[in-house]
Amino acid sequence: MNDEPVDYETFQAEMRRLLSDLKGATPDVVQAEGERLRNLAEQVRDERGRERARFRAGQLPRLLAGPAKASSEQFQQAQVLFARAINGDGPAETRIPQLERTIEQIGALADEAPVREAGAIRRLNSPLVRLIDHLQSSAG
Repeated sequence: MNDEPVDYETFQAEMRRLLSDLKGATPDVVQAEGERLRNLAEQVRDERGRERARFRAGQLPRLLAGPAKASSEQFQQAQVLFARAINGDGPAETRIPQLERTIEQIGALADEAPVREAGAIRRLNSPLVRLIDHLQSSAG
């Protein structure tokens, strides 16, 4: 890029391209592209957009790395409970109470889990709630 002013949308387009193109790139490449992106952020015309672009440019390595891997015992237990619940079979009248118990158990595991994983554990309940809704509407 040159030193011409750019708008925030141009910066965002470059950020999206890098997020797509740099998956699996070496740390050296990510660092070089991050520096280039920070330079582009400095060229954003308006102050508010420039501030947002600086912030987003600083996030590039973290966004490319993805979320931290869950490793707690609570997360592993919640995954097992989730898999059993989602893959279960049987009539709605028996599955719904089982799903409701699983949701409670997963919630309790989230309460016991490290803070960094608690939200991810709780989010396992969303598909189970949707499954209950589906079973209720199908049975009714």
